[in-house]
Amino acid sequence: MAVKRVFAGYYKRYDGKRIYVVRVVKDIDTSDAVVICKDASFIREGNEEYYTIHLESFCEQVNVDGILKDKYIRQTRREVEPEMIGEVTEDGFPEPKRKPITYIDDEYQPRCVRRSCSYYEYAKDICTNYRMDLRRYKLIRERKRYIGITSRVEYQAMCEDMSFLQQSIRTILNDYTELFQKRFSEGLSIRKTAEAMHLNRGAVERRQTAFYKAFSLLLRQRDEADGILRIITNTPAISIWDGDE
Repeated sequence: MAVKRVFAGYYKRYDGKRIYVVRVVKDIDTSDAVVICKDASFIREGNEEYYTIHLESFCEQVNVDGILKDKYIRQTRREVEPEMIGEVTEDGFPEPKRKPITYIDDEYQPRCVRRSCSYYEYAKDICTNYRMDLRRYKLIRERKRYIGITSRVEYQAMCEDMSFLQQSIRTILNDYTELFQKRFSEGLSIRKTAEAMHLNRGAVERRQTAFYKAFSLLLRQRDEADGILRIITNTPAISIWDGDE
């Protein structure tokens, strides 16, 4: 069993119970790592109590209906409420270290669609921009105006590429579903994706490269089938039709 690094913050147990991890300490007699936590549900009664669990037990997997699942899963999307921080600091525990948050209105940043010079770059561009393109698409539909996109042609191209990626993940590239979900749908970093998938960073990077290559092949095959070149080349003729029209 791999013992992973545990951070202060929210976790959800396999049965749905939510806890807040305060910190990890060592047993003074055995030097075993022990997780200190408290109930993080909305029920206030009894929520003042702290609990401990051995790190090995915290990191182990349990059998749920024949499927092995992590006993506790980190809730990276949930921000720690100031009330929770106040409670644990009042009880003598240190405040969790947090990186300063920088708010950037990325949806409004200019989005250049189909400007890649190779299918590998094209595949990488679609994947790395997927999460923001999806948010941009929803805003455009909601506000009835282009946001980050300058024309209807680019908007249609963005939608077409997103749809093709989603279809590819559901079918031919379904072996990469977990990687795609963590890296490009949730927007996790390589390091956090590696933690979620119980792999090292090198393994995630190699799998990501393989995913880009597989998707770039599908993009090339799509262009060949449609008779349309969706990348930029240095050759004068950019059409791949057998005959000029």
